[in-house]
Amino acid sequence: MVSYCQLSDSAAACCTLKDMASYGQEFAKELAAELRAQKARRKVSDEQIAEAIGVHRVSVSRYLTGDRPIPIVVFADLCRFLQVSPVKLVDEAEQRTRRNP
Repeated sequence: MVSYCQLSDSAAACCTLKDMASYGQEFAKELAAELRAQKARRKVSDEQIAEAIGVHRVSVSRYLTGDRPIPIVVFADLCRFLQVSPVKLVDEAEQRTRRNP
């Protein structure tokens, strides 16, 4: 079995590639949840976000439900529009992922 060790100081010491993929999927869902929470705080619609960042409304919806991976450029645009630090969102999503393995 292939394993990958020392992902980072904050990651598990060793895990299988399957575990890494599962963690990545869970992290993506938590990141989407963090973005949805910020959207709710700002009281904006998917349509408003889509217009502001230049993507289709359906894409925004899929990004925010975790049904579609968020390209890094779109993530940066979302954070800028929602006026939230990308680092803060990633940290929050990582903490939520660890609490809900």
